[in-house]
Formats: sequence, C-alpha cells, structure tokens
Amino acid sequence: MKLSEVKKELLPPYGTQALCRNLVDTKFESLSEENVAMLKSRLLDMTGCIFGGDIVPEDRFFYDLLKRQGGAEEAPLFADKGRLPLTSAVMHNCIHARANDYGNMNVEIFGEGIASHFGETMIPMSLTLADVFGVSGKDFITNQVVAEDTVARILYTLPDRWPTDMQLVSTAATAVAARYYKLDAAQAKVAFSYAATNATDPANSYYDYCQEFKLHNGESARMGILAAEIAKSGCWNGLEDPYFGHWGLISNKVPEGCLPDLYEKAFDGLGAQYYTEMRFKKGPGGIPTTAADACGKLLRQKMIEKYGKADPEQIKAVHVFCSDNIRHNYYQNPFSLRSHVNALFSHQFAVCCCLVYGARRIDLVQTPAILANETLVRLAENSTMGRYPSPDGKKYIKATMELADGTVLEAEVDYDASMAERPTQEFIEAKFWEQFDAFGKLPKHVGEEIIRLAGRIEELDDMREYTSLLCLG
Repeated sequence: MKLSEVKKELLPPYGTQALCRNLVDTKFESLSEENVAMLKSRLLDMTGCIFGGDIVPEDRFFYDLLKRQGGAEEAPLFADKGRLPLTSAVMHNCIHARANDYGNMNVEIFGEGIASHFGETMIPMSLTLADVFGVSGKDFITNQVVAEDTVARILYTLPDRWPTDMQLVSTAATAVAARYYKLDAAQAKVAFSYAATNATDPANSYYDYCQEFKLHNGESARMGILAAEIAKSGCWNGLEDPYFGHWGLISNKVPEGCLPDLYEKAFDGLGAQYYTEMRFKKGPGGIPTTAADACGKLLRQKMIEKYGKADPEQIKAVHVFCSDNIRHNYYQNPFSLRSHVNALFSHQFAVCCCLVYGARRIDLVQTPAILANETLVRLAENSTMGRYPSPDGKKYIKATMELADGTVLEAEVDYDASMAERPTQEFIEAKFWEQFDAFGKLPKHVGEEIIRLAGRIEELDDMREYTSLLCLG
C-alpha cells in the first residue's frame, strides 16, 4: 500500500512505536484465558523438548565448549549442571529446545495460521531470564504472550512469510528480553533496531542438513540479550523504524515508497487481543512430517491386519509421494546421509521409520540408532520420492510399500489437516514423558512435579520453583 493511503496515526514510525508501547505496558489481566491455557500446554511441551534435545550426540561438543569458555555464573543450564554467563546459558538452553525440531510453532492471527519458528527460542529464553530475574509465574506468562503477539503482528505483514519468518527470531528474542529488562517503549525500539539489522535466515541449512538451523536459535537469543543491554545503556541510538522505515526489515521486501498490503490490519485489536503460536509437532523433525508419519503407521497396521504381524524384512520397496500442490522442499530430498539431521527432515525416513518401529521417537532418529538398524537404512535409502495429482485440490502425502510376495499396500493422509489437528493434554504429557525418559538423568517424581507446576504456573511467586527442576545437581 502507498504511504499516502495509510492512516496518519499508523505512518512509520508510529505503528512500530505503538507495538513497543503495548509490549512494555501490557499486564497479566489483559490476557485471555485461552492465552494462559495455551501457554501452559506449550510450556510443558517445550520443557520436554529441552530434555529430549540433550540426547543428540552431535551437540555435546558445543555445550562443552560453552563450559570451557566459562565466565560469571549468572544463568542456569537446563538438562545440565552449573551456571554460565547469560548469553552463553540462553544459547545452551535454546539449542537444547530446538535440537530435535520437536517444539511448538505456527502463529494463529486474524483467523490465519502462519508458519513461525519463535517458540523454540522464546520459551527456553524466557525460562532462563525468569530464573535470573526471579519473576512470578504471572509475569512469566505475560512476558511470553505479549512478546509473541508483538512479533506475530510484524510477521503478519510479510509479503512472503516462509522461510522469511526466521529473520524475525531475533526480534522475538528481543521482545522477550525487553520485558525482563523493563525497557520503556523508546528503549524497546532501540533494542529492536539491533535485532532487525542483525537478523539471519538459516533456511539453506535445512537443504544441506547442516546444524546451523539450531545454532540460529541460540544466536538469536544471544542477540536479544545484547540488544536489550545496548538499549538499557542509553549509549547507542537506534533506527527511526527498524521494520517499516527506510530499508527496514519488512519495508525492504516491498516496492520502494510502499508498505505491505496488510500493514494497517496488523494493528487491529492491539492491546485487546494477543496472538501466539498454537500448533504442536507430533513427531521430531518439523510439523510437515506429521502426514508422512501417519502414512507409515497406516501401512504397518495394514501389514499386521493382513499377515498377523509387521515384518520389515518382507518389505521389498517403499515409495512416497506428495500431491503436486505441495511446494517441493528439503523434506522431499533423498535420505542419503544416514544422520540425525537428514532423518529429521525426510519424508522417506519418516515413513520407513514408522513402518519398522510403529513410531518415530526422538531416540529412533539419533545417528547411532539409525546406523544400528540395517533394515531401516536399506528401506529409507532405497525408497523413492515422487509427485502425483491431487484428487480433490487438497494437499496429500501418499505412500506405498511392495512386499516380497508381490502385495502392494497404500496409505494416503491429508497433509494440512494432519498438521492443524490440536493434540489432547494426554498427548502432550505422553510426549513430555517420551523425552524425559529418553533423557533419563532425573527421577520420575521430578517429571511429575514439572507437569504439576506447568499446569498451575500462574500461581508461582517465583519461577525458580519451576526452573530448578530443569537442572541437574
């Protein structure tokens, strides 16, 4: 939209300033019951992911590196012992949360679901800061929800949202930090200036199966802390409008002299309604694998129904298909590296893993577990990936398997519906236990207490009652 078409009170930088005022001024009483309930479910979900992330062997050197670097014992290391400087601790904790790409995501705003990758940085970062600053459960919830609403509204304006949404993770982290550092609105805008101009996008790492996709979460959290510290110092100034001003992070993606078409809409209901992430991953490796997992499970069940058991040795070949209206991406690349990251982002591996095991848990997608199962490697590496016409305009994943006796079995799953389905609290708790048990370094009663406190987090006077349960020793 042309600048001349924008309401005067929303012209840059006034829109961004309004976001900053709402960010720093919102109180717990402004949030809805749904905001609170959703965050409590997501808190438990992400806590499980922090524990589950600790079992990834390729990441251990990085945590050891941070410890060798040492420094002031400011902040806790979740799923670990000791404390480190805040910027090191948030990197440690956010990389844990992201390690298996199993956390919650997808902003729901103005009735629209938008791919987003904020929660796996924001929640572990907020937990770290809550421990350092000793805030109440209500403050923890408020800080998280209003920070998510702020970045959700900026995301909404993007003309091309995925994977560009990842350029906003440093903004999301800075919104969280602004609340804990008690910045005023002017300081928050300064902090956002450094978040926006130091934004990165790790999208290529998925195609090349590079671990940078999780380092991005740690670096974004570290950037959020630095941005808040810079703003709090008062020594450096910021941009007039880091998002919609001259060469702003968003405005440089639209024609010069214009703002995004949805710019004004993004401010509707500001301060009255708060938008957050709301979808849960049902398997490691991102939400798009949900349908592929389901196909593998259905094929395994059909095999059991026909033969009385599932015998992977009798599977001759596996073929996976995406309907032709699904954008081709890294999930459709071959499974060829026999590694954790390749397994996370592969439809072919997802189908084959569920055929062999009946599930795709975090312990099954680790590199040593993959290498130990020759049958799984054979099926996944020899499987094929193709495309087919959608039967009704909807998006689908389909899989077939050829058996040694010539039988061919087929399964087809609605791609979008499988991702959008809201899991039950029982599912979320089972997912937590899957990861807590795989971590295996804390007694069961600690897990039970985590679940109990996550369900009443708003009642806590000091969040350290919760965060202390996430640490060893």
